[in-house]
Amino acid sequence: MKLKFKKQQYQENAAQAVVRCFEGQTSGSRREIIARKHYVVDKGTMWEKEIDEEVISFGNKKIEISPEELRKNIRNVQKQNNLDYTDSEGFTNFSIEMETGTGKTYTYIKTMYELNKVYGWSKFIIMTPSIAIREGVLKSFQITEDHFQELYGKKIRYFVYNSNNSSNLSNINNFAEDSSIQVIIINYQAYNTRSKA
Repeated sequence: MKLKFKKQQYQENAAQAVVRCFEGQTSGSRREIIARKHYVVDKGTMWEKEIDEEVISFGNKKIEISPEELRKNIRNVQKQNNLDYTDSEGFTNFSIEMETGTGKTYTYIKTMYELNKVYGWSKFIIMTPSIAIREGVLKSFQITEDHFQELYGKKIRYFVYNSNNSSNLSNINNFAEDSSIQVIIINYQAYNTRSKA
């Protein structure tokens, strides 16, 4: 059985509101060559030796608009949506809030596609407060995959960061080295772990 998704205007409006917060930002992703250390076992000596390796890394282009422009954009969005604001608020972090049952996960996945389309941003991290919510987010990515493929002509590559999973490092390498839209889904507990990885 394939799920059909109905276009909800309020979800579209929410995604576009986030995009408008960054008006004036130029499009593109950041591509750079970075050096990293790589360790291999030298079979002749059975000692690990360090090898310098250059890799191409992709990242979101830094926000170029000034804090004043960002503040103005956010205030315009707030005014258009009849939301209160204060002059003393800082905008290094802000939240987008929606009622329970309105399709928040769908909306922020759509927002990622829109931010990619307009600004070229392709790296996103979703932090969840629990493993249960993390699994729900994963399920939402799975069931909306084909729907968003039809809308945008591309798929988001996503993975769950689990502190007990040995494939985390290769997934994180793919996250950094691939130019496609990439998402890490992680819960707070896994982020705060003290594991060596």
